[in-house]
Amino acid sequence: MSSLKEFLEKKVRIISTDARLFEGTLQGFDNSTNIIVSNCIERIIYPESDEETQEIPMGLYLLRGGNIVCIGEVEDPDPVDWSTIHGDDLKGTKNPL
Repeated sequence: MSSLKEFLEKKVRIISTDARLFEGTLQGFDNSTNIIVSNCIERIIYPESDEETQEIPMGLYLLRGGNIVCIGEVEDPDPVDWSTIHGDDLKGTKNPL
């Protein structure tokens, strides 16, 4: 958890348990790894046969720690050309009861 301190005020990429991809500037976090992200966007990546990757502006966004799989810093400028990225739907990370 203390390792998140190094990401404060930096651009991060977050993957959630329901396979959503978020990017933004990490503004804060707590002991439960709930995080606050400013200038947040959600990226939606489609299979090759569908449309290009979509960016949905979310603004200031709060993500619950229990819904976060991983957080990592994004290089500036971002080396990924998102218009060329395609993929398949990801399965959820939680097992059904």
